[in-house]
Amino acid sequence: MGKAFNKILDECVDRLNRGETIEDCLATYPEHAEELEPLLQVVFEAQKAYRFTPSPTAKMAGKKRLNAAIETLEHRQKRRRPWSQWFMGRPRLWATAAAVILIALIGYFGLRPILFPVETTPEPDSSLVTPSPQPNPEGNFVFLISDEVNAIGDFESLNVTISKIGLQAAGEPERWVEFIPEITVVDLTQLQGDKAQEIWRGDVPEGQYYQVFIYVSEVIGKLSETGETVEIKLPSNKLHISTPFQVTADSVTMFTYDLTVLATGKNGGYILKPQINQSGAHQNPSQDN
Repeated sequence: MGKAFNKILDECVDRLNRGETIEDCLATYPEHAEELEPLLQVVFEAQKAYRFTPSPTAKMAGKKRLNAAIETLEHRQKRRRPWSQWFMGRPRLWATAAAVILIALIGYFGLRPILFPVETTPEPDSSLVTPSPQPNPEGNFVFLISDEVNAIGDFESLNVTISKIGLQAAGEPERWVEFIPEITVVDLTQLQGDKAQEIWRGDVPEGQYYQVFIYVSEVIGKLSETGETVEIKLPSNKLHISTPFQVTADSVTMFTYDLTVLATGKNGGYILKPQINQSGAHQNPSQDN
């Protein structure tokens, strides 16, 4: 019986490799259908893994089916003889199942960046970065920080350290303007609602801009209720928003970058994010400044 079944299994594996279906094999050997079906499903999953690159959903479904097939085999073999002896006695099946498990593991860890993405932003090409403009009290560009009220009421203080600001200009090639703020630490609890704090003023090249970045090196929050210092997470150390604005020579462009702190609902955590709806630029005639 054992040798005969092995021969049947080998034949069915060959038939699957030639493109036949599991149902074709089961129809040929109905008396062995119960034992054959879960094993042939494992082989079929392995073939699918090699034929194409499945989606994350397909990989998860395949992994569940593989685990279910193995669990079914374990239950059946416990009623007959040790599973390890039966399984290891079939080199082709053992090698196929090992390949499927290896593919599942590689797929899972390879998909972690897709399943649990970390937000990233483009690094500027150093050859396209305009020399850092210097502060100038009569400059054509003013950068301000404000806070959109969300969970800020939970904090006695929430200090954000900003190491650099970047503006991405439109055009071909796209150029960058980067500068160091004159004020690097802002307390968002003091900037709620319509309040804003100027952290840099100077001259930037005229033209159209469409993205603004702030590089955050540290965020320290102190809860008002307990006095405890808590971790404030960032989606990235480079927070950015996409909103077009114009810088001209005959006006002063005042850009307000609005930040907001949100409660995540998990273990009392918080996250700091830009608030695009409350951010943006407006212009004042230069003679009024």
